[in-house]
Amino acid sequence: MGADKEKLDVIKIIRIVGSLAAIAIGVYVGTLPPPDGLTTQAMYALGITICAVGWWMTQLVPEYVTGLMMCTLWVAFGAVPFPRAFYNFSTPGWWIMVGAFGLGAVAGRVGLLKRISLWVLSLVPPTFKGQVLGLVGSGIIISPLVPSMNAKAALSSPMALAISDSLGLPRKSAAAAGMLGACYLGYVIMGHIFLSGSFSHYALIAALPKEFQNVSWMDWLLWSLPWGLVVGIGMTVAILVLYSPKEKVALPANYGKEALAKIGPMTKDEKIVLAVLICALLMWMTEGYHKINSGVVAVTAMCTLLGVRTMTANDFKNGIEWPAVMLIGSVFNMASVIGFLKIDKYLGSLLGPFLDSVIRQPVLFVAFMAVSVYGLKFLLTNMTSMSVMFAMILSPLLVPLGVNPWIVIFVTFCAGGIWVLRYTNTIYMCAQFGTKDEMATDGQMVKLTFVYMVLIVLGAVVSIPWWKMLGLM
Repeated sequence: MGADKEKLDVIKIIRIVGSLAAIAIGVYVGTLPPPDGLTTQAMYALGITICAVGWWMTQLVPEYVTGLMMCTLWVAFGAVPFPRAFYNFSTPGWWIMVGAFGLGAVAGRVGLLKRISLWVLSLVPPTFKGQVLGLVGSGIIISPLVPSMNAKAALSSPMALAISDSLGLPRKSAAAAGMLGACYLGYVIMGHIFLSGSFSHYALIAALPKEFQNVSWMDWLLWSLPWGLVVGIGMTVAILVLYSPKEKVALPANYGKEALAKIGPMTKDEKIVLAVLICALLMWMTEGYHKINSGVVAVTAMCTLLGVRTMTANDFKNGIEWPAVMLIGSVFNMASVIGFLKIDKYLGSLLGPFLDSVIRQPVLFVAFMAVSVYGLKFLLTNMTSMSVMFAMILSPLLVPLGVNPWIVIFVTFCAGGIWVLRYTNTIYMCAQFGTKDEMATDGQMVKLTFVYMVLIVLGAVVSIPWWKMLGLM
């Protein structure tokens, strides 16, 4: 206990020192004379933003508190007016997050998500290979229905543990780690190919130049499909090769059907939620035809469930991850403020000469972005804020070359999902905590993240001809 307390005290001291250093650097930058192309207000905003990034790294206070204070300080120091500092809290992207969180919360509470997962698992063979494929498949089906990757990781990993135990796999064996990897692949990683697979995707769209923000649910899926195929197939093969048990194992006969029988027939609430979710997904997929904004669809779907009392007031209060929503809203506003003050153009002109030759070679460019994120991940653990920064710096350089900066947010956000060290990925931590750290060790799982690092780049390279055909490059 004494050693643990000393370790915690050291971590706390490091966080305090880091936070004070972030303030000092922010004050220094904010008080510098503005260079050509920037204003005094821009320097204030830069200083405050740098301080906020530092506090996100140290996590001395909750991340959403830092985000909201960042927006407030922009106004307090006169960097931008209040409507601009909090602009994106009124945008469709922010509201679709609220609606999607609500839909996912009630779908989980009424048992619909568990039923869908068990149904998929009942369709595959009761072997290790079959259940790996089942976990990946059920995850792909669930991914677009739940925008919180943390929630999906935490809720799905206990199911993987139960299946692993039923197969008779020793806990923390290679095969058990493979089952956790299959669960993480389906429920988390494959969520990258769906716009509604992560609430962060909406924040990333808001970080793009205004003319590139009209990305529909179907656009996102279409653009990311080759990457998803490469990563999904590659990771599944890696799991079967690296983690398969040496001896043949199998679930009891009719395991899936018996599990479904235990939870009984679909309830009235499940049927209502399923109908609303199907309607919402169809509306999101066909937004290009009916022109009804995705945010309107999400909030309408949530209000429908509230109106028929399938979604309760408690679901609205506690099911929606309001701290995460506030954090992402704050990150939204970073792009708005930096664009308003023309900081992005200044950074682009500053770094342009160094990056120009890289950007003009697509294969080198996507590899450069991914590898840069791998290095920065040890310092900047927040996937969303790191991708936003890449978008703000690179967008002014890419647009004149006819490259859609969506490629930047997609590649960098996917690359930010690695878990070489546990502290760098809260989603991975949620998966491990969901099993109480009893299913797999970090050492066993790190092999899979190295495979993922290679496949991220390979998937992006394979996507280049596809992106060119679709006019993104």
